[in-house]
Amino acid sequence: MQPGFTAADENASLQAIEAVERLSDDAIRWVADELYRRYAELTVVRGTRGRLPTQQDLKDHLEFLNGALQTGASIFFTDYVRWLATVLESRGGSKQSLDESLELLRRFFDEALESTISDRISDVLEQGRFALAGGREPSEPPYCAYRPRDLPHVAALTKCLINGDVEGARSFSQMSWEASGDYAEVATRLFQPALYDVGILWQRNQITVAQEHLATAIVQTLLTQIYLTAELFAGPSRRTALFAGVEGSEHVLGLRMVSDAFEIAGWTVQFLGANTPTDDLVAHLDSTRPEVAGFSASMVQQLPTLRRLIGVVRAELGSRCPIIMVGGLPTNQLNEVWRWLGADSWSPDAAKAVKEMT
Repeated sequence: MQPGFTAADENASLQAIEAVERLSDDAIRWVADELYRRYAELTVVRGTRGRLPTQQDLKDHLEFLNGALQTGASIFFTDYVRWLATVLESRGGSKQSLDESLELLRRFFDEALESTISDRISDVLEQGRFALAGGREPSEPPYCAYRPRDLPHVAALTKCLINGDVEGARSFSQMSWEASGDYAEVATRLFQPALYDVGILWQRNQITVAQEHLATAIVQTLLTQIYLTAELFAGPSRRTALFAGVEGSEHVLGLRMVSDAFEIAGWTVQFLGANTPTDDLVAHLDSTRPEVAGFSASMVQQLPTLRRLIGVVRAELGSRCPIIMVGGLPTNQLNEVWRWLGADSWSPDAAKAVKEMT
């Protein structure tokens, strides 16, 4: 059951989810056509090909809408709306078009469905519009609520990352490593917050996508260098762990930090990487039998997939099921969402993940 709903709400919620999935293509076409009718000049500026990015925007709206419906937590949609408004305004766009899109989606579902089903959808959409009218995006995204205390060189490292200053970044990385000597601490309190800050700078249009990608690549290299120089590995143990990004998730740098931290702590680890197909993952778990399985999602749209994965793992493996730990940005946005996912444990970062299991 969704964490935000009672048992009486469950049936209407499931019907709303099914309706959004079933009618999404029709909704996207209808809203896109209505927006182009209202703003005929778009046909001149963008041409018919301009409908494609408009339709992709609407698809994104519906994916986050359904994520909120499936979890029973409207925060996943309202946070998305606030984030998108900041992205639009920082690039010369307007919140008005976003508000109109949400209002038109509400109209479509109100007209297409009976009220017992459409009311659930309309409520989430209206909460998104209310959040949009409520003002500026918070100074930090909600997932930063679990951001640990920064090490001294986070701001300096962030500047090096966005400027592509590899040597400068390596210098601050080395200073932090020499002062700490703890891979998990450096990963969690230096690199993770620096990448959070890089993401916020992109959101505000202060850096480009290319700079964001470069920053991530530099961090990957520096983390590998620290991992290779971490000589104080714990003695070998019989404890085993496996880590994988859920199907559809392409961002697993945080999960890589967790995997490396477990290995340095003495665990035998398998890291399967991003976008691991569910069936193959379950079969691999069955053949390798790790003590702990860590799964991550990078977007709210992947939470239902993660929940299904955990359900399949438990059903297929039964008493052979490993301890299941989850993480990733969307799991940081809502307290206790890991329980809804069906996991045994949750951690917002590598340091706490290792501590949880030792």
